[in-house]
Amino acid sequence: MKTKERIVSDTIELSLATKNFDGNKSVWFQSQEVKIKDLERILKKNNYSTIKWNDGYRKESNFLYAVGFTTDIDSDLQIHDAETRLKELDLNYIIIPSKKHTPESHRFHILLPFNRRVWSVNTYKKIAEYIATEIFEESDDSVTDAARFIYGSPDSASISSNIDRQDYDVDEFGPLWDKTLKAKINDDEEVSVLDIKEKTVIHCPFHSDDNPSAFIDYSKPSENWFISCSACNKTFWMDKSPTQYEKLCRPYWSYGTDVFELGMLGDEFFIEKIGKTKFHILTGTTGPDEEKKRAFEYLVQRKHISHITRIDYLADIDAGESFHVVKLNEGVIEVHFSPLLENIQGNDFVENYLEDRFGQYKTFIKEYLAVFCYSNYKMLPTLILKGPRGNGKSTFAEVVGEIFQPLTFEWQGHEEDFTYEVEKKLLIVEENESSKMSQYKTLKKYSGQKYAQVKKKFKDPYKVRNNMNIILLTNESIPLYVSKAELPIDERNNQFFVHEFPTITKALDTEIQDKLTDRLGYYVRTELRSVYQGLNRIGCRYSIEVPITAAEELLFTDNVTDIEADADKYIQKLVLYYNSDSKNEAYPEFIDAGYLPTQFFRDFDMSSTHYNRVIKNLKKRKYLVGDIQRLQFGKDRHYCYEITDKLDKEIKESVFEDIKGN
Repeated sequence: MKTKERIVSDTIELSLATKNFDGNKSVWFQSQEVKIKDLERILKKNNYSTIKWNDGYRKESNFLYAVGFTTDIDSDLQIHDAETRLKELDLNYIIIPSKKHTPESHRFHILLPFNRRVWSVNTYKKIAEYIATEIFEESDDSVTDAARFIYGSPDSASISSNIDRQDYDVDEFGPLWDKTLKAKINDDEEVSVLDIKEKTVIHCPFHSDDNPSAFIDYSKPSENWFISCSACNKTFWMDKSPTQYEKLCRPYWSYGTDVFELGMLGDEFFIEKIGKTKFHILTGTTGPDEEKKRAFEYLVQRKHISHITRIDYLADIDAGESFHVVKLNEGVIEVHFSPLLENIQGNDFVENYLEDRFGQYKTFIKEYLAVFCYSNYKMLPTLILKGPRGNGKSTFAEVVGEIFQPLTFEWQGHEEDFTYEVEKKLLIVEENESSKMSQYKTLKKYSGQKYAQVKKKFKDPYKVRNNMNIILLTNESIPLYVSKAELPIDERNNQFFVHEFPTITKALDTEIQDKLTDRLGYYVRTELRSVYQGLNRIGCRYSIEVPITAAEELLFTDNVTDIEADADKYIQKLVLYYNSDSKNEAYPEFIDAGYLPTQFFRDFDMSSTHYNRVIKNLKKRKYLVGDIQRLQFGKDRHYCYEITDKLDKEIKESVFEDIKGN
C-alpha cells in the first residue's frame, strides 16, 4: 500500500549542519528545502537528517517531524544488492557511500522519503525500527534514534537514486501527530494544538499546503482530536497514548505531596524538589487548565513514588551510557553507571603489566577485577598494596578506578560526619591512620554490612545497598591495625590480600597510566569477561579464593596493640616464673591443676591499664576460659580462671634458657 504522492514534487526538506566528524559539534541544524537534483552536492558538503527539531537543536525531546528515514549500512551488504531490494519494494531512494566505503567493503547511507510528514516521535521510531529490522537488517543499531543525523559523504562519493517509484507509506504505522504539533493557522501564525479549543481551519501539516485545506476538531465519541484534510482526503487522529505524557514527564516524579526531578548531570545522579509550578513550566503544560490537569493526573497516577526505600548505585558493564530506573513497586531507584569506553585493543600490554606488578598473583588479581567489573554486591577482599614510593601502587589503583570513574572515591579510611563514600563501588585509601582500631572495625563493617546510610550536607539521610570495595595504599611495613588472633587459615575466607609491589627495574614509563587506561576498556570487555564466566565462586566468602601471602602473615603476626603487648608480657612472666627456682610454691599447684589465680596479675602488675582488660584479652585469645571461681589447692585459696591447653603447653614446654637468651 504505497502512494505516488511525493512530499514535494522536486524537493525534499532536510536539516543541515556544517560537515564535520565530531558528533558533539553537530548539535544545531537548519531546515532547508533541497532540490533533488542538488542532493549529491548537499550530502557531500553537510551533515544532514530527515528529522526537523524544535529551534534546530538536535535531541529527541525537540523532535518536530520527519520527512523520511536514513539508514547507515556498515556491514557487508553490497550497494547493487540494496538497489535490487529497493526495486523489488518499488520504493524511491537515494544511496550515497559513506567515508568508510571502499570498492571491496561497501559502506553507505540510504535515504527513503516518506509519503507524508510524521509528527509523532513514537510513530517515527516505530517506522525506523521496522525499516532497520525488516527491510535493512544490516543497519547500524543506532539509526532508530529520533536525534539521529548522518555525516556528510566524501567528495569522491557517487550518488545513485530512483525517484520515479513510490515514497515509503507511513500511514499504516499509527497516529502521525501528537500534542507537540504546532498548527499553522495562516502564513504568519502557528499555535500549539493544546491551545485550540474548537474546530479551527489550518494548513495541513502532512503535505506542502499553500492554502488552508484542513481543519482540526475534537470528537466526543472518540474522545480525541483529529485533523481532516480535503487535499489528502484523509483523517489523521492524534496520538494520545500515555507515552506522550511519559515523554513530557520523563524526568519528573510525584513523591509525597510534591514534584521531584530525577536525572543524571554528567555522571552524577540527582534528585531535586521542583514543585508543581516548575513542573508545568518545564513540561510545557502551562496552557489550558484541562491540559495541566491531565498532565498532573498522569504524573500522580503513573509516576507516584509512595516511599523511597533505598538508592542502588550499580556498575553496569553493558550500559552504553549511565541511566536510572525507578522501581515503583519496590520503592527502589537504580542508578546504572557505564564503564570507560573502548579505545585501543592491547590485551598483551595489560597482561604484561599485571605480570610485572603482581607476579605469581596475576591470576588472582584478574579474578578480582573480573568480579569487580561484572557484578554488584559481591564481597571482595580489601587490597592492601605496600612498598616504597614510585613502585606503581597508585597507578594501579587509579587505573582500576577509571573503569567506573563516577563510582570511585578517594577515602580517608574512617567514618566521618558525612558518608559520601558509601554510595561508591571503589574506595581508594592513601596512607591511612594505621594505628586506630576504629579503622579496622570500619573496614570490617564496610566489607560486611548489607546496607549503609548516606549522610550528605543539606540532604536527608537515605539508605543504599552496600557495594563498596577498598584498595589501601601504603609505604608502611605495618599499614593497618588487625586483630592478631584473626590471622586467616583458609583462602576461601580471607578478607585481605596483602601484596608488596616489587621495585620497578625498567626505565620509568611516565605514560604508563594513560597507556593502561586506553587499553582497559577493551580488556575488561574481552579478557575479563572470559575470566568471569569461568569462575567457580562456590564456598568463597569473598567471591574468590584470596591467597594468604607472606606479607599478610607478617601483618597479623607483627600487629600488636598495647593490651596484646601487655598480655604477652604476662605470659612471658608466667613462663619465667614457672621455670624459676625462686617461685611462690602456691602458684605451681594451681597451674599444675589447670588454673591461674588472679593474684598472679596483682603480684606482677606491669600493665598501663587494669589487669582485668589483660585477662579479657587472654580469654579472647583462648588462653583462659570459663567464669572466675574460688578454688583451694594445698593451704592457699584463690580466685582463678581455667587454663586452656594452648597456655598450658606454652608454659610447660618453654625452655627457660631460650627465653632468657631472647
